[in-house]
Amino acid sequence: MTPEEWPDLPPGYTLKLCVADAFSTTCQAARDGAEDGFMLMVDRPSRCEAALVLRPLDPIQPALTLAYVGLLGLHDGLAAVAPAETPVAVGWPDRLMVNAACVGGIRIAHGPLVEKEGMADVPEWLVLGITVQMVSERDDDAPGTELEYTNLHEEGCRDVTVPQLVESFGRHLLHWLDRWQEQGFEPVRRAFLHDLDDKALKIDANGDAASETEAGVKTFYPLRDRLRQPSWQLPENVQALQ
Repeated sequence: MTPEEWPDLPPGYTLKLCVADAFSTTCQAARDGAEDGFMLMVDRPSRCEAALVLRPLDPIQPALTLAYVGLLGLHDGLAAVAPAETPVAVGWPDRLMVNAACVGGIRIAHGPLVEKEGMADVPEWLVLGITVQMVSERDDDAPGTELEYTNLHEEGCRDVTVPQLVESFGRHLLHWLDRWQEQGFEPVRRAFLHDLDDKALKIDANGDAASETEAGVKTFYPLRDRLRQPSWQLPENVQALQ
């Protein structure tokens, strides 16, 4: 990555490169005391991978609604740099969708629950990670045949680069963080529902979700449980662009 390609992030971020596994490396940095806004990015053109340290002041349940903030930031960040007709959506609770297939998503991890400013059960730190598949294998003879997963190149976003996406994500994330901090979860919830691929899903004020069948059978989905592991898993046999 040349200096000209380096993401131009707003004040408040401290961006550095890491060799691999930005999410785990950033979690360790958070344990070691990295400050709010510390971000690591992998310089890998075939896959966008970055992670950010946050230091929330809210108890664990409202703090975990930052997952919605992060996914909206990623959704809007991609929409801003992709061609205008690109069908970008979100899948609950952590997937980024293009043309009804997953291109990646977000991950959340947090530290021990402590007391901060008189509030109990506040995560000492929270790490928000993003991963987006930019390109498939170079020798893919049948692009687009896999319905569950796709990549940006196959969906008409060949001009989008990892630095551009990280920069756009950082700017849109800051917008949603500001709204979340100033207005609470409600505007985030409404925007997420607007961009959600499953219009039958309901999202509660605490971040949990629920669905109901035509027969009236309700199913509840606790956000905290669903964020323990990502609901997506991108293929690992991706070759780096030359």
